Amino acid sequence: MFELTWQQFRNQNHIRILTESEQIRQYNFYLDGLSNQIHQQNKGQKPIEIIGFLLQENLFLIQQEDGSGIYITGRYA
Repeated sequence: MFELTWQQFRNQNHIRILTESEQIRQYNFYLDGLSNQIHQQNKGQKPIEIIGFLLQENLFLIQQEDGSGIYITGRYA
């Protein structure tokens, strides 16, 4: 597991099309997820990885009532 730098993250096709403020927000979600993965690995459990984010047709993030995004997650063997 490795962390994407800001430049690597924002050069991804699905991120590049977003506004800069939305890119920053998505990167923060990514870092939070990465932090959770590291925490879970330290506990010896299989990590839950963020695969993506739920977006509307206009590519705006679908938000929960508290304003946080909805992650698409999965476990890898």
